[in-house]
Amino acid sequence: MRFSNETKVGFLVIVFSLGFAFLILTFGEVPFFRPAVKTYKVYFDNVAGLSVGAEVRVAGIKSGKVKSVSLKDGKVEVVFELDKNIALYKDAQAEIGTLGLMGDKYLNIYPGSPQAGVLEEGGTISKTLGYADTDLLIKQMTDASESIRLMVESFQLILSENREDIRRVVQNLEMLTRNLNLIALENRESLRGAIHNINLLAYNLNRTLPQTIESIDRLAKSLEAIASENRQDIRETVANLKQLSNDLKTTLPELSRNLNELSVNLNALIVENRQDIRTTTSNLSELTKSLKESSERLNNILAHIERGEGTLGKLIKDEELYRNVSSGVRVLGKAGEVADRTNLYIGFRGELYRAGDSKGILTVKLQPDNEKYYLLEIVGDSRGRVYKEEILPNQWIVKKEFKPEVTLQYARIFPFFGKELVLRGGLKESTGGVGADLIYSQRLAFTTDLWDFGRRDRPQDKDLKPNLQVGVNYKVNGPMYVRFGGDDLLNSKLRGVFGGVGLMFTDNDLKYLLGGLRLPLP
Repeated sequence: MRFSNETKVGFLVIVFSLGFAFLILTFGEVPFFRPAVKTYKVYFDNVAGLSVGAEVRVAGIKSGKVKSVSLKDGKVEVVFELDKNIALYKDAQAEIGTLGLMGDKYLNIYPGSPQAGVLEEGGTISKTLGYADTDLLIKQMTDASESIRLMVESFQLILSENREDIRRVVQNLEMLTRNLNLIALENRESLRGAIHNINLLAYNLNRTLPQTIESIDRLAKSLEAIASENRQDIRETVANLKQLSNDLKTTLPELSRNLNELSVNLNALIVENRQDIRTTTSNLSELTKSLKESSERLNNILAHIERGEGTLGKLIKDEELYRNVSSGVRVLGKAGEVADRTNLYIGFRGELYRAGDSKGILTVKLQPDNEKYYLLEIVGDSRGRVYKEEILPNQWIVKKEFKPEVTLQYARIFPFFGKELVLRGGLKESTGGVGADLIYSQRLAFTTDLWDFGRRDRPQDKDLKPNLQVGVNYKVNGPMYVRFGGDDLLNSKLRGVFGGVGLMFTDNDLKYLLGGLRLPLP
């Protein structure tokens, strides 16, 4: 029997289609079109239901799947695949997460930092974190609920046994409230006067506190000088204290006898006031009755929560609200991490230039990480800014204005032969400028700035080159540092030197200073 060409072609199409379907059903995907992947390993004590084929997420992004899960030497070995273009580092961490409260398990990977070095393909992640076990959470919540139930039953029993005493406590409290209200009405003017005096005292403290602190500082220095000048007298005082201690040893038995007599007198006093002690016990009984009523109110609140009423009840019963709250907490957590990594530096310095000119500079530096920072400076220049203004055709006048100048630059930090090289760019004293810094150590840094390419500050001089400044920063002690170098080095007529001193505070310094001021609050 002979087949036609159409029959043969149809037969081949059916065979290839069946083979293609077999590959999809066997492997779950077409192996010829699979993206390039690489494998890693991680070991857990317990994988809490993680299965083969589960998602693998890197920093929350789906990036692969679990290839195998097996027991080896008392540990659970998890082999997983990641996309080829995702890099893991040697300090990477792994944990088992859950999609929702009762969702599937997935493997979550924190890639680590590039400074730790790249983890080779096939390597093992050594750091693992704990996992969320839903069954354990439910058991703990059940135990907590049982404890609350027992506590409520105990409160109910106490309140039922002391109902009359609690009623008397409430009556006494009502009487006390009426008496206090009457006292407040009778002494209203006195209270107003007292509040006025307190406000006046706060105002005077706010006005005189800086001078007081300065006086205390001077007093501390004077005391230190007195202590150094009277060291011998202080030694004699210590010797006298030792002699006093020896004298106390001889008088201590007599003091013990006096304390014994005092104990006897106190015992007699208690016997004479036994009725008053009974009254106090009765008051405590009335207080117990009040606690029973409070327990009943607490029981009603728990019933509302169990029915899903109120904000707390909805939070427990409404899964959508729970997911929204969880998402908001994660967002706030990430924002807190960014704020915690960010460093803030605030400082000021003064610089002296040739011909008696000077600059005052306020600096704000915001560094979100170790690779970059943002620099803002407000500069006050005694030389001012000179410019030409055309008042008539071809008629110009020279003007000088004294306004604050702004430096706003973006800086990148690069490793450089074991040191740090910083490249900056942006505004420099209200003109375009660039700069480079070599951070040699925590105390010593070399700086270079090039700006003012138009040079309109000296109209009488032609063909002026940009202002090139090279300097050295040296940290003296704490926030204090000095700065000196050469200014306007590209122009021989204007070339000179400068020097200055400044303070640079970190955010930790500012927290300490602001915490110690004890500012008066309204």
